[in-house]
Amino acid sequence: MIPYGKHDLHPADREALLEVLDTGWLTGGPTVAAFEEDLARVCGAPEVVCTSSGTTALHLVAESLGAPPGAWWICPSSTFVATIQAGVYAGYRPVFADVDPLTGLICCESVAQLLEAARDHQAVIAAVVAVDLNGHSAPIQDLADLLDLYAVPLIRDAAHSLGGVDSDGQNVGACERVLATMFSFHPVKLIAAAEGGAVASHDLELLAQIRHLRSHAMTRAPGSPSDYSVDAVGYNYRLSDLHAALGRSQLARIDEKLALRRGLAAAYQEQLDGVTGLRLVRPPKGSQSAWHLVSILVASERRWPLISSLREAGIGVAHHYPAAHLQPVYKELLPGLEGTCPGAESYCASQITLPLFETLTLQQVTKVTETLKSLL
Repeated sequence: MIPYGKHDLHPADREALLEVLDTGWLTGGPTVAAFEEDLARVCGAPEVVCTSSGTTALHLVAESLGAPPGAWWICPSSTFVATIQAGVYAGYRPVFADVDPLTGLICCESVAQLLEAARDHQAVIAAVVAVDLNGHSAPIQDLADLLDLYAVPLIRDAAHSLGGVDSDGQNVGACERVLATMFSFHPVKLIAAAEGGAVASHDLELLAQIRHLRSHAMTRAPGSPSDYSVDAVGYNYRLSDLHAALGRSQLARIDEKLALRRGLAAAYQEQLDGVTGLRLVRPPKGSQSAWHLVSILVASERRWPLISSLREAGIGVAHHYPAAHLQPVYKELLPGLEGTCPGAESYCASQITLPLFETLTLQQVTKVTETLKSLL
């Protein structure tokens, strides 16, 4: 079976883990700080704070906004549910923006309508969260132009896009108009640290608050490290030094890893160009995608039969993601959502994820595309 995603561990990764084991610092040690510095250099942000997962990173951003309970947390529907749940954890009301049905990326027109609706209802908006789906850049500058008019923070869920470059030439994580950018180091991500997340920002006060909250909001007493005070409800969201060591080792190869993914994505584009019955989801012009996923769109009635047939042929395709606003938990919380995000419903009903990982071969890409063409 060719899986849709797979991490790639090298001998250097194992050595990095053994080195940390030998230091005696399993958590709270210097390797986490070194990983944060490395990430800041890669994404072009002045500072980065690491956490235990991408979800906890986004939750800490939501908590640090300080918006009142019930404030709107606006997210695209074509995303993993963690994007929405991070706001719910902080007491915010999930509000779903529609997306471009051909890319799955958040639709600025839909966001504009929600901003006007919030104004009409005198609702507070905690933030708008843009998602870089598939590793492709969301329309960050257009969103920032829009949100500036309403003084609403822009958050970026970049769990798919570390190493990407926006159409304006900035690295993902470098844009000063984004309050905070979140990354993930889950095993199928570009940087596979087993688990882990990070927040990049130009707002150093925000990052200081996130750093404080990630470890139970404890403040050590000077000169007496065993004495401490807790001034807020904090969390056990620390990243261990073991995860940081694996992340650092992987991050050292990021250029090689990106080149491999982009080369494989180019092969998919060449082999599927002009094929009747499918559309390859492409990144915005002028950007450089991190190519976390290769997605295609097919007729919705053919989607599950194709997935089943491809899996029977030994090709582990997947689906990213079901439309979030139609998940049972949100339908119960906010009834009547069906039909409110037609672009997302179309995209999510048509999407199939094809295999993409660094050790995938060109021969395997050809097997995927030829099998897909035959089935179509």
